Amino acid sequence: MTVIEKVVPVIFRHVGQNIEILVFRHPIAGIQIVKGTVEANEKLEDAAIRELYEESGISSTSIHSYFGLHYPSESGPNWHVFVCDTTEPLKENWTHFCNDDGGLVFNFFWHPLVEEPTDEWHKLFKELLEFIKSRC
Repeated sequence: MTVIEKVVPVIFRHVGQNIEILVFRHPIAGIQIVKGTVEANEKLEDAAIRELYEESGISSTSIHSYFGLHYPSESGPNWHVFVCDTTEPLKENWTHFCNDDGGLVFNFFWHPLVEEPTDEWHKLFKELLEFIKSRC
């Protein structure tokens, strides 16, 4: 039996005294954080970097640290959360075409960690944000 594993590559930035996390608006499923499935024989770290590139277009990334294992309330695989660094300058917001589900445009932006997620956030990603905040 094959075990499905999920990875969550997280990018933070500091703006003054505030920490912000990179999130995106999914055209169907609300505000989310990049997450994806580990492919067969792929290391978790490699999957995190690949998923970040596929979903956001961000390259030149590396793993900074492992944040831990998140247990979402929905049944299914648990999520390995990694903090990633990038050497490329990231904009305030941007759109990226992702091949997932036949092709979707994701709208990326920064969410201050001190702000509560709005109703637009997908339920599972509200939980994930709380997990991430608890580790900061």
